Amino acid sequence: MNVVMKKSVEEAKAKAWKSFKVIKKEAVCDMIKKMASANYKGIGVYTKMKIRRVLEELNVQNINLDSIRILCYNGIIEDCRGLRSAVWKLILSYLPLEPEKWKQHMDAKLEEYEYFKKKYIPTLIPEDMSAEREILWDDIEKDIKRTRSDVSFFTEPIEIKPGMNLTALYEISRLRKSELTAEQLKSYVYTHADVLGRILFIYGCLHPDILYVQGMNELLAVIYYVFAKDLVAGYEKYLESDAFFVFEKLMEELKDMFNEKMDKQVNGLKAKLKMFEELIERNRKDLLDVMNEKGVDINVFTLRWQMLLLTQEFTIPDVIRLWDSLLADMMRFNFFQYVCLALVVNVEQDILESDADAISKAIKESPSRIEMKDLIQLAKDLLAKEVERENEKAIQS
Repeated sequence: MNVVMKKSVEEAKAKAWKSFKVIKKEAVCDMIKKMASANYKGIGVYTKMKIRRVLEELNVQNINLDSIRILCYNGIIEDCRGLRSAVWKLILSYLPLEPEKWKQHMDAKLEEYEYFKKKYIPTLIPEDMSAEREILWDDIEKDIKRTRSDVSFFTEPIEIKPGMNLTALYEISRLRKSELTAEQLKSYVYTHADVLGRILFIYGCLHPDILYVQGMNELLAVIYYVFAKDLVAGYEKYLESDAFFVFEKLMEELKDMFNEKMDKQVNGLKAKLKMFEELIERNRKDLLDVMNEKGVDINVFTLRWQMLLLTQEFTIPDVIRLWDSLLADMMRFNFFQYVCLALVVNVEQDILESDADAISKAIKESPSRIEMKDLIQLAKDLLAKEVERENEKAIQS
């Protein structure tokens, strides 16, 4: 823990936190007022205290982002509707640090996004597409139909109305838009997966250097799911535009991994894989030596881990919890590398005692063989040990 973080933690512990009533009275913006006004009956005292701590840190003229990161690094309390989505929007640099400007900023971004919709995809299917955009649309449409197949949410209508035949709507949603009849197109009911497709298509049109690469749908799905499930009443209209711009912010940090031309750059995929291999070598050279000796290519597994931030390795609640820590990390995605290292260390006995096929199987299954809370704690322990070793080296030198 660095000096700045340690000082902030000590200050947080020493501070006397305000009640929900006081926070509501002093609220600097409507969203914080609504979060402070929620019914918290039946929630434990410690949980309430943690919610109040974050709300008070948000309820200022200018937010100290480091304080927010520290409070949310160990997971964001889910009992306060809107809290997680607000924090993610802040730490991904979408919302301004002045809460008084949130509504104005979201209105402006909504207007900007509506312009993109009218320009690039005014109807269910984009119109007058070039050959390149037809490929873009086909690739996206194919992938969104299998996005988070373990979660029914994405195949559900955006608005479920009484009398809807959800089974029939689901069957229609599985078809390609080009396969629908004129009548089906006319009565088509948009699903959450359709919104993902629209966001990804607009993103591809605005970023022709990247377009769309398989896996982006999984990253967007986490953001959109969190925002949809964490809506503050009265802010429903901002769901899609907020998800688009936050996804765009995340991709600013990850886009090099989706671009082969940037493979060897510091944020490129090959560079990330090499950095991870070096991390294993520094911390568990014995495991790396065994894998190399037995011909186990760790990159076969870590390539997907790195590109998709482990979205496909865990259930969506576990991914969301993990992302609380990954996004709050002051050295963005540095902690993530130790999470990946923890997945390898988690099956160390298999690596040391098994043949190549069994080792590969163990690494692939590692995410299912550890609870998320235990994985995060193991990653923290590994990080702490390396920091301790580096400090000892610095003292000796």
